[in-house]
Amino acid sequence: MLHHDSYLPPIERLFSQWDLVSQFDTAYLFALAKDFVSVDFLLLGFVLFVAYLYLNQILRLSTFVVLGMIVASIPSSFWQVSFTTASPLEKTEVQPAGISPETPQVAIDTSSEGLTNYIGQFFNQQASKTSTLTSIDALAEQPNFDILFLSVCSLAWDDLEFSGNIDHPIFKEFDILFKKFNSATSYSGPAVLRILRANCGQQSHADLFNDNLTQQCSLFDQLARLGFRKEVFMNHDGKFDGFNKHIANNIGSFSPAVDIETMSPSQYAFDGTKIYSDEQILSQWEQLSHNKPTVSLYNTISIHDGNRVVGQSGSRLVTYKRQQKILLDELYAFFQSLKESKRNVVVVLLPEHGAAVRGDRMQISGMREIPTKAITNVPVGIKFFGNASIDNRAQLDVEEPVSFLALSDLLANIVTSDMYQGKSTSLTSLTQGLPTTPVISQNSGTTMLEVDGKQFYSFDDQSWTEYRPRSN
Repeated sequence: MLHHDSYLPPIERLFSQWDLVSQFDTAYLFALAKDFVSVDFLLLGFVLFVAYLYLNQILRLSTFVVLGMIVASIPSSFWQVSFTTASPLEKTEVQPAGISPETPQVAIDTSSEGLTNYIGQFFNQQASKTSTLTSIDALAEQPNFDILFLSVCSLAWDDLEFSGNIDHPIFKEFDILFKKFNSATSYSGPAVLRILRANCGQQSHADLFNDNLTQQCSLFDQLARLGFRKEVFMNHDGKFDGFNKHIANNIGSFSPAVDIETMSPSQYAFDGTKIYSDEQILSQWEQLSHNKPTVSLYNTISIHDGNRVVGQSGSRLVTYKRQQKILLDELYAFFQSLKESKRNVVVVLLPEHGAAVRGDRMQISGMREIPTKAITNVPVGIKFFGNASIDNRAQLDVEEPVSFLALSDLLANIVTSDMYQGKSTSLTSLTQGLPTTPVISQNSGTTMLEVDGKQFYSFDDQSWTEYRPRSN
């Protein structure tokens, strides 16, 4: 009963994920237990238990129990207490899926039935959407620049604000910065699939694992047809939860572009595996000799929850804040090195999801089972290095809610702009007409959506509950 009335996901989720949970090392499990169980609560329980044993010797506590049951059975209206709850029939004004911001808003029924219908309509509409990149058969000239995706695990705007790094110099480096990019998931496996399948509209979590959609939706395959060689490297072994297999199933078998086996680890992950230095790996990648343009995916888990830094100690939160600052500093240094090299490269910072480091009253720090906006609203930035011809390099902030389809369309605009062939373009023209996407996120067995600033979640896509991260 306690579990049923809590905000926790169905207990079946724990059993279904047991193979993954069993890979966590003991230190990480102990740290999670400390965060989940309040020491103050345990002490209070102990004091109450001792008080019960004492009072039970001099009072008939059954009388108080009966009185308590009577009071609890009295309807709340009797006490004239007003609770702030969401009316199941409340209607609010939001922008529907696939409609441009200029289109008049329509009412969304926020009852369970209404939200279930809304989610179904959303995925039906998204299924018909494809990126403009897929319509490009060939480029006028062979591309003379590389594309590098920096896929960072556990970095959301909320995490940056919590750690005090939201104004880090790295974010002033980007030519284009998305302020409301929805990663649409809060776990790494689905996140990398959404990156690789960015040529299609947003797919349901289940459809991400449908191999029949891969050819149609593959971002990397389309870029390969346009002359870019596919490349993958990371700062970990990629074995947890079949991460490598997810990538290979979507772009084909691969060998990491940078060999990490000869390096010494800088951290150990939550499952005890080795993590290597971003600075060292990116430096080696920069020195690689590329005989043709590449589209590269670099995945880093340097700030994943539960990492243990070699030669250092500290709580989970202390470690996260410190490592986040180090990662941002190293990315900033990497940017300066690329500037000096004058290499033609388009760098895309694309975090997988946030760390949920702040936590809230419904999910403890580090818990990401319900993919809230605090976890899925990630900082996505694009930086043009080398001899890109751009009229005005003042940073352009994109404030509309977007997701992966907009990023794919942006890449289509970039590769057809000939900016690296001497043809001048503007940041405004590159971002003109990018598709917006309503905020809907999913994990296995969990769906979260936003309607007019309010978040609703469901564990079965049938019954919906408003998500209130803070007490009203």
